[in-house]
Amino acid sequence: MINKYLQNIQYEWPFIFLFIYVVLQAFYNFNLWLILPVIVIALRIITLSNLKTLITVSVMTVFVIGYARFQATLFQNLEHLPIESQEMRAILYTNPFDVKSDEESVRGEGKVQVVHQSEKIELKVNFIQWLEDDDPQFQSLREESTVWYVEGKFEKLDEARNFDVFDYKSYLATQNIAWEFEITNIYQLKSDLSFVGKLDTFRYTLLEPFIKLNHHEWIAIHNKLLYNIDSDTYRHYKDNFTALGVAPFFAISGFHIYFIRRLLNNVLLRLGMPIEYAKMLITVLLWLYTWLVGWPIGVIRVLSMSSLSSLKTKYHLPIASLDSLAIVGILFICFNPLNVLSLGYTLSFVMTFVVMSYNQASPSKHSAIQSIEMTFACLLLSWPIIMQTSFEWNVIQILVVILFTVVFNHLIMPLVFLTTLWIVFSLPGLETLSAWLDRGVIFFNELLSQSDVFHSFNLIVGKQAPVIFYLLILVALFFIACIHVRPFLSYGVFLLMYLIILFGVPYLDPTVKLTMIDVGQGDAMLFQLGHQQGNWLIDTGGKRLWEPVEGSNIDYSYAEWNLIPALKALGVNQLDGVIITHPDIDHIGNLQALSQAINIQELWVSNYTLESDIWEEISAEVKVNTVVSLDMGQSYKHPTVPLTLYSPALSDIKYSQSESNDSSLITQIDIEGLAVLSLGDVTKRIETKILATYPEIRADILKVAHHGSDTSTSEELLTHTQPSLSFISAGLDNQYGHPHTEVTDLLNQYSIPYLSTEKVGAVQLTYHPLKGYQIRTVIKK
Repeated sequence: MINKYLQNIQYEWPFIFLFIYVVLQAFYNFNLWLILPVIVIALRIITLSNLKTLITVSVMTVFVIGYARFQATLFQNLEHLPIESQEMRAILYTNPFDVKSDEESVRGEGKVQVVHQSEKIELKVNFIQWLEDDDPQFQSLREESTVWYVEGKFEKLDEARNFDVFDYKSYLATQNIAWEFEITNIYQLKSDLSFVGKLDTFRYTLLEPFIKLNHHEWIAIHNKLLYNIDSDTYRHYKDNFTALGVAPFFAISGFHIYFIRRLLNNVLLRLGMPIEYAKMLITVLLWLYTWLVGWPIGVIRVLSMSSLSSLKTKYHLPIASLDSLAIVGILFICFNPLNVLSLGYTLSFVMTFVVMSYNQASPSKHSAIQSIEMTFACLLLSWPIIMQTSFEWNVIQILVVILFTVVFNHLIMPLVFLTTLWIVFSLPGLETLSAWLDRGVIFFNELLSQSDVFHSFNLIVGKQAPVIFYLLILVALFFIACIHVRPFLSYGVFLLMYLIILFGVPYLDPTVKLTMIDVGQGDAMLFQLGHQQGNWLIDTGGKRLWEPVEGSNIDYSYAEWNLIPALKALGVNQLDGVIITHPDIDHIGNLQALSQAINIQELWVSNYTLESDIWEEISAEVKVNTVVSLDMGQSYKHPTVPLTLYSPALSDIKYSQSESNDSSLITQIDIEGLAVLSLGDVTKRIETKILATYPEIRADILKVAHHGSDTSTSEELLTHTQPSLSFISAGLDNQYGHPHTEVTDLLNQYSIPYLSTEKVGAVQLTYHPLKGYQIRTVIKK
């Protein structure tokens, strides 16, 4: 019966899997472009498949969507629980793998039990406990599963505040986490003696010898690769691994399982074990290994396919190789529909699809050329997916990944197992071995970081439009289908299409964009001209350290997780100009880090800024091609870019109580007849002076000065410019109370609507010749 059913739908499973996958993507993140692949796959199934396939795909789709809706309803109920900011007693369960600590806090993921309105509620949370000193009672949290008896309050998770950047709140939603729990009082900590708690503690005990050595560069990489153990040391190198294109080797793809299986098979057979017993023992050992490393998707996929293959052989089931991959993929989705939102899940199945498709088309033993072709095909199909989150592409990845594949099999994996044996058996010379391998890791990392050749080939592509994504996927599928029969055509199509799509298409887009980036309590506004004619940034934002580090109050790491990701998501490959309005940290603080990450052609500053202490501190490390200074009291209309700069007169700011703020350069941007005026941090007095000196200043849209402080935005300014809309850049829950009610009340009095980053995140104004002007915000209020 089952054989007949499987015979009827043999070779159809990949299409069933694709249909369910795309329908689920549309369910979670609906957009009109997802309808296209749904229709294409549905037509393929309807026209070329039999009735049993149609019934199978219909039943499975209904089941999965129903389960997804059920999950979503439960999660929405959790999100809307009326528990925000309420002090509550709770029991928190944690395991040592999900707890992280530093000098300031203990934080991680856990499961909380609370009683709300006489009802017992259990939910997963992100928790945090702030530390006043290094309390020894928290040491056990790093070594065993723990039950906390605490008091604390639930808070909403922060959502992404810039366009298309990584949204940690959405990521946590895929883990069914809707709340952060801030612990305010601890009554008791004790060991979790439940079965699950003991199991997690035992797993940690097995891995503890490796975890304790995470401070070594090589061992941290070894731990991530073989045991899926994350660490601060590994995260230090993670960005470079991603840039190189080798991140999928680290427990995402599960490719290292093949190496482990071969090694175990050779050892057991050499010991004289019969083949059947060896296979059974290897299967058991690998499933135990999967539990030990925390059930990563790639590893489960490999072992599930292996188990399905054994069943297929034993019971003579009519299941093709790609059918096996699709069936395992469907089982993953049936177990948890949210898997389709996991990048690791998608990449794992995509890369396996490429390898299996290539092997089917070329069943003979692989030559070096064929290995290169297969690796290249994996890259082609994974690039469009990775670009959706990294916003970057580097053609040098082709060479790096091909070389890494060879090194991975012949050097890295043998060294990994050698390191494991050294640690497990406490062999002498571990420190010496680690030191040598650490030097190799550090040398390689520094070589990459300082390699102008690698970085010169790096292209920031931004968030790709759906049509571009589909075109790149089609290029990859064409390459996989034709490489064996028309190799020159395959490579030619790849080269031509990538040149057109990544380097040509952006020049066809006439859209002009003005984006007020949310940099917290600071300013940064990006002006992007149509047809790739230039990117200009007004101020960089920045964050002040209240306790100086090495004599500096600037947080130099702030740009790395705030401004730079936002610019990359917006497709900024180069900044033709950066305008620094004045030398305050919240306007210039990110400049140094920005200049080292993105090429800056021209830096426009006032003479006042050039003479400031902060410029003296950062100027040696700021990398720009040209610095253009504007004299105080001077105006400048750019000959090729529709913007005009105005500088207050030195005599007007000399005796000001806010001298730095009043030195701000004022920028007027013209977007097809619409004037946008940015005022920096000038006070009302300078607003009046500027209007008297330059009466031609216009403001259809006014970017309110000084984050909406009541020291700025005069009635005279609003009367003179008569803006129809205003923007305010202010940090969420900032300590200054910006924007002040005096300013927002005045805007309301003049019937001027305003959009504030404090409320709606980043704000973007776009102009397209066919669509006209449009405004969108990250957070919909």
